[in-house]
Amino acid sequence: MKNFDLQKKADILIVDDVPENLKLLFTMLTEQGYDVRRVLSGKQALKAIEFDPPDLILLDIKMPEMDGYQVCQHLKNSPKTQDIPIIFLSALNDTFDKIKAFESGGIDFINKPFQISEVLVRVDNQIKILKMQRKLQQKTQELDSLTEELETIQAYLAGDLHQSCSNINSFSYILKENYQQKIDPKAIDLISIIDQNSEKMEIIIQELLRLSKIKSSPLVRESVNLSKLVTNIIPILKQINLERKIDFLISDNLNGKGDEKLLDQLLNNLLYNACLSTNKKEQTVIEFGSIAAINQAIYFVKDNGFGFNSEQIDLLFTPSQILPNQEELPGYGIRLLIVNQIIQRHGGKIWCESEPNQGATFYFTLE
Repeated sequence: MKNFDLQKKADILIVDDVPENLKLLFTMLTEQGYDVRRVLSGKQALKAIEFDPPDLILLDIKMPEMDGYQVCQHLKNSPKTQDIPIIFLSALNDTFDKIKAFESGGIDFINKPFQISEVLVRVDNQIKILKMQRKLQQKTQELDSLTEELETIQAYLAGDLHQSCSNINSFSYILKENYQQKIDPKAIDLISIIDQNSEKMEIIIQELLRLSKIKSSPLVRESVNLSKLVTNIIPILKQINLERKIDFLISDNLNGKGDEKLLDQLLNNLLYNACLSTNKKEQTVIEFGSIAAINQAIYFVKDNGFGFNSEQIDLLFTPSQILPNQEELPGYGIRLLIVNQIIQRHGGKIWCESEPNQGATFYFTLE
């Protein structure tokens, strides 16, 4: 689509083998302030469009050598010209001809002989649509640019905070190792609290860094054994939770199509959160499986943890979430944001079913 000045009238190309028609259309459109060009054949049109693509084309159907359908199909097959809107002009008034015009890629149809008011209204409508599309494209580009800038800032801040946390941990360690005998025992306890909060902050920072990379990382779609990914994650989770008894129930041979690295991160986040949400349970049960659905697999991760009420469920995948036991669940919320981003990139959906103190089940689909 050509970049034209939104404040000016558009550039229109008229293609018709009848000079009288060209003159009539040229006169009525230039009087409205449009920049108008005109050619007498389909071949001349293709040369003119190749040299300088117009914003809109008025294209006669019945022409020698190359008719309007052929010209339109040629333009629609080229990435450079496929988005140029085309209004067909024709004395042919049969329904079949109109259907063929639209199937060829036309966006409108004007019957001959021309009614000046009709031509002007149809052209003006298409130019308005074109300008709205251009504004939307500009806004989208601005939004993409802003998003990229924010992601860069986010990554920079996360890296800076990571370094600050490392410094805090280092100085805290020096205090306890070299000055423990000189510091009041209560101060030692306070230093331990600083260490704990620094560790929680470090977890959140690492998740922020992961979040900033998800949108920019390339997506590779392939068949992935999700059950195998979960099986590989479990030993790591057990190592982190050595003091706990956790039963993992994993369905065999569950496959999905997507990016293996991102799907591994998705499952790791859901399972890690499931371990966090069950940290007060004497007996923890975490399940990974699927349920049958028409033409689509629905996967789930289920736990018997603290659960959520309906208001909390509505906020689970938003930055403004407020969760129970927030202090005991470092990174829980941002891990769900990462999960949601991964699901969106795969064209799927994710939702949660839960009740307070009854555990939670996170369902998700892939495209």
